[in-house]
Amino acid sequence: MLKVDACGEDRLAVAVLAQYRMATTEQLHLLLTPRVRIEQTRRRLVKLRGEGLIDRVTLLQAGRTRVWFVTKYGAQVASEWPGLRH
Repeated sequence: MLKVDACGEDRLAVAVLAQYRMATTEQLHLLLTPRVRIEQTRRRLVKLRGEGLIDRVTLLQAGRTRVWFVTKYGAQVASEWPGLRH
């Protein structure tokens, strides 16, 4: 069963990645929850990755920066949400 918070930051994280294609951990942190510790954003991203909605690559030449993107499954789920149907 999918454990995405349908009206919270989980959904927003997937929606942001579905629209913008990719973003770093820091960029997502600033967009989603800038008033909390970045570790909370990291945990959220790891959870969504575990659900198969997003994935990441590590850019070795950029100081091991992680760049997140929506998976095919995540794009499919997001396309069912009213604001992202097209």
